[in-house]
Amino acid sequence: AAVLLWLQIASRSCQTMLYADKQALETDLKVSLLAIRERELNLYTSCFRNIGTMSGVFAGFAYEGCCLASYFFPPDSSTTMRSTYLFVTTIAMDLNVAALFAATVCAALGPC
Repeated sequence: AAVLLWLQIASRSCQTMLYADKQALETDLKVSLLAIRERELNLYTSCFRNIGTMSGVFAGFAYEGCCLASYFFPPDSSTTMRSTYLFVTTIAMDLNVAALFAATVCAALGPC
Protein backbone atom coordinates (compact mmCIF):
# COMPACT_ATOMS: atom_id res chain seq x y z
CA ALA A 1 0.00 0.00 0.00
CA ALA A 2 2.89 2.33 0.72
CA VAL A 3 4.37 1.66 -2.69
CA LEU A 4 1.04 2.43 -4.35
CA LEU A 5 0.74 5.69 -2.43
CA TRP A 6 4.29 6.60 -3.40
CA LEU A 7 3.55 5.88 -7.10
CA GLN A 8 0.43 8.05 -7.00
CA ILE A 9 2.35 10.93 -5.44
CA ALA A 10 5.19 10.51 -7.93
CA SER A 11 2.81 10.48 -10.91
CA ARG A 12 1.05 13.63 -9.64
CA SER A 13 4.41 15.28 -9.14
CA CYS A 14 5.46 14.39 -12.69
CA GLN A 15 2.18 15.66 -14.09
CA THR A 16 2.58 18.91 -12.18
CA MET A 17 6.14 19.29 -13.47
CA LEU A 18 5.07 18.59 -17.06
CA TYR A 19 2.26 21.13 -16.78
CA ALA A 20 4.67 23.72 -15.35
CA ASP A 21 7.16 23.05 -18.16
CA LYS A 22 4.36 23.41 -20.71
CA GLN A 23 3.28 26.72 -19.18
CA ALA A 24 6.88 27.97 -19.17
CA LEU A 25 7.31 27.09 -22.86
CA GLU A 26 4.04 28.83 -23.78
CA THR A 27 5.08 31.92 -21.85
CA ASP A 28 8.48 31.99 -23.55
CA LEU A 29 6.79 31.68 -26.95
CA LYS A 30 4.45 34.56 -26.18
CA VAL A 31 7.36 36.72 -25.05
CA SER A 32 9.26 35.94 -28.26
CA LEU A 33 6.25 36.82 -30.42
CA LEU A 34 5.78 40.09 -28.56
CA ALA A 35 9.44 40.95 -29.09
CA ILE A 36 9.06 40.34 -32.84
CA ARG A 37 5.92 42.51 -32.96
CA GLU A 38 7.70 45.26 -31.05
CA ARG A 39 10.56 45.28 -33.58
CA GLU A 40 8.07 45.43 -36.48
CA LEU A 41 6.22 48.30 -34.83
CA ASN A 42 9.47 50.19 -34.26
CA LEU A 43 10.40 49.69 -37.92
CA TYR A 44 7.03 50.97 -39.18
CA THR A 45 7.08 53.93 -36.81
CA SER A 46 10.58 54.96 -37.87
CA CYS A 47 9.62 54.64 -41.56
CA PHE A 48 6.57 56.86 -41.10
CA ARG A 49 8.63 59.39 -39.15
CA ASN A 50 11.17 59.50 -41.98
CA ILE A 51 8.39 60.03 -44.53
CA GLY A 52 6.99 62.83 -42.37
CA THR A 53 10.37 64.51 -42.12
CA MET A 54 10.97 64.38 -45.86
CA SER A 55 7.47 65.65 -46.60
CA GLY A 56 7.93 68.56 -44.22
CA VAL A 57 11.21 69.53 -45.85
CA PHE A 58 9.78 69.30 -49.36
CA ALA A 59 6.69 71.28 -48.34
CA GLY A 60 9.03 73.97 -47.03
CA PHE A 61 10.89 74.02 -50.33
CA ALA A 62 7.61 74.31 -52.24
CA TYR A 63 6.49 77.17 -49.99
CA GLU A 64 9.76 78.97 -50.60
CA GLY A 65 9.25 78.41 -54.32
CA CYS A 66 5.83 80.09 -54.07
CA CYS A 67 7.18 83.00 -52.04
CA LEU A 68 10.17 83.62 -54.30
CA ALA A 69 8.30 83.26 -57.60
CA SER A 70 8.66 86.96 -58.38
CA TYR A 71 12.47 86.60 -58.30
CA PHE A 72 12.51 83.60 -60.66
CA PHE A 73 10.75 85.27 -63.56
CA PRO A 74 11.86 88.32 -65.51
CA PRO A 75 9.38 91.22 -65.59
CA ASP A 76 8.43 90.56 -69.20
CA SER A 77 7.41 86.88 -68.63
CA SER A 78 3.89 85.83 -69.51
CA THR A 79 1.10 85.61 -66.99
CA THR A 80 0.33 82.06 -68.10
CA MET A 81 3.84 80.90 -67.28
CA ARG A 82 3.74 82.54 -63.83
CA SER A 83 0.28 81.13 -63.10
CA THR A 84 1.28 77.65 -64.18
CA TYR A 85 4.40 77.78 -62.03
CA LEU A 86 2.46 78.92 -58.97
CA PHE A 87 -0.25 76.33 -59.58
CA VAL A 88 2.20 73.43 -59.89
CA THR A 89 4.22 74.62 -56.89
CA THR A 90 1.07 74.96 -54.79
CA ILE A 91 -0.09 71.46 -55.77
CA ALA A 92 3.35 70.08 -54.83
CA MET A 93 3.18 71.84 -51.47
CA ASP A 94 -0.35 70.54 -50.83
CA LEU A 95 0.62 66.96 -51.66
CA ASN A 96 3.64 67.16 -49.36
CA VAL A 97 1.50 68.52 -46.53
CA ALA A 98 -1.00 65.68 -47.12
CA ALA A 99 1.84 63.14 -46.96
CA LEU A 100 3.14 64.83 -43.81
CA PHE A 101 -0.31 64.61 -42.23
CA ALA A 102 -0.75 60.94 -43.17
CA ALA A 103 2.70 60.01 -41.88
CA THR A 104 2.10 61.91 -38.64
CA VAL A 105 -1.24 60.19 -38.06
CA CYS A 106 0.26 56.76 -38.78
CA ALA A 107 3.25 57.40 -36.51
CA ALA A 108 1.04 58.75 -33.72
CA LEU A 109 -1.71 56.15 -33.88
CA GLY A 110 0.42 53.17 -34.91
CA PRO A 111 1.76 52.35 -31.45
CA CYS A 112 -1.73 52.41 -29.88
